[in-house]
Amino acid sequence: MVNRKLIDQICAILMVVDLILGLFFLSFLLAFTLSDGGGFILTNPLVYIVIVMLFIIPSCYVVYYLFTLKSDAEEEFIFNRESYLKVKNLTHKDSEDKNAYRFSKLYDLDNEKREEIVFDKITSLSTFCNEFRYYCAEKLNLYYDIEDIRAFISNLGVSKLMILQGMSGTGKTSIALAFEKFIGNVLEPVAIQPMWKERSDLVGYFNEFTKKFNETLLLEELYKSNFDDKIYIIILDEVNIARIEYYFAEFLSLLEYPDEDRRKLEITNDVWINDPRMLKEGKLLIKDNVYFLGTANNDESTFAISDKVYDRSMVLNLNKKATPFKGEKVKERKISNTDFKNICDEKIKEFTVSDDYKVVMKWINIIDELLNQNFSINFGNRMLNQILKYVPLYVECGGSKEEAFDDFVSKKILRKLESKDFLRLGPAINKFLNELDEYYGKDSMPLSREYLKKFVQF
Repeated sequence: MVNRKLIDQICAILMVVDLILGLFFLSFLLAFTLSDGGGFILTNPLVYIVIVMLFIIPSCYVVYYLFTLKSDAEEEFIFNRESYLKVKNLTHKDSEDKNAYRFSKLYDLDNEKREEIVFDKITSLSTFCNEFRYYCAEKLNLYYDIEDIRAFISNLGVSKLMILQGMSGTGKTSIALAFEKFIGNVLEPVAIQPMWKERSDLVGYFNEFTKKFNETLLLEELYKSNFDDKIYIIILDEVNIARIEYYFAEFLSLLEYPDEDRRKLEITNDVWINDPRMLKEGKLLIKDNVYFLGTANNDESTFAISDKVYDRSMVLNLNKKATPFKGEKVKERKISNTDFKNICDEKIKEFTVSDDYKVVMKWINIIDELLNQNFSINFGNRMLNQILKYVPLYVECGGSKEEAFDDFVSKKILRKLESKDFLRLGPAINKFLNELDEYYGKDSMPLSREYLKKFVQF
């Protein structure tokens, strides 16, 4: 590659030397003509030709250099959005030197050889859950209750964001890593840092000094997800060691869009002609095959997760270790996200025209009224849509609608009580429990009852 900047500098130095020689020549002529009486040299046309060559040409070059070529060679290829639209039809010129690109890691991903993927077909979420549970036990010596596995898979079908919380050592990160191994797409967890406050901490930033983009692990994984239909589980380890509402704010908004084409994350606010091919006008598509799983520890070293995050995510509580069991031998399953999404959408659609839908809607209306009467809390349409997806998926995973409803209420709805005054909740909770007996049956909703024990002594 020609170093245009170096050539310009050499030419400028030569022109300065040329001007110095010209001044010396002019002074010599002046001295000669004065000493010899002058006249005949000044009338000689060759003198004027030499003056033009020595002064006019270098002077023009100096003016041109000062006003046109004073920018760095790299900046010649930087375009704003308007200039990009003018040159968008230019062909992309490949270069063997990846240092010429500001996204060196994404450059490698663009040129990485990829083989065609043969995906396994999912016929039943119930079978899929059992196979995953056996895989954890047999291959990894990780043991989970079937209810937790069902909740994990169902959560993936409801939301692109899941919060895994519970005591340390119960397998929050392990279940996410195990699922990655099971589906044959292992990604390195993103370790959240306490000082993170902006989205640039997640996706990186452009370094003006080096003229390179500081590419993060998350940016690489998001970029790779654009090449195929594999399921990408991005683990945000210790998600609440910093305020997730700050560094993850833009993702929270983008993941709300059901239309994949609207989930475009701005990586840069300008465009270079040799940017990675998956960046469109500086934006990267967050595809439908990307799922964020955040592990959370609730102790004095972490921040409380706000309702904004909880409302947009699904929750999996892992508060105890399961009893070891003998698992069957199963192999990894290469799963297509489209296949997984289609089977989830199909079961949700079937549920909306079934009798179970009417039953669950009745339960929802009752719990909404009881919560409003006893605690003055309500839940909106977002949570309503989540529960109407979660129940049929949990049932398809092998559970019952009663278990699914109780699980959702205990994890998503009753947690709103944590903003209330604990000392005044006792009488209201006892009344609420009696009403659960009346409307749902005695000893119904055991998970919800267990959750309420943290607020009052029975």
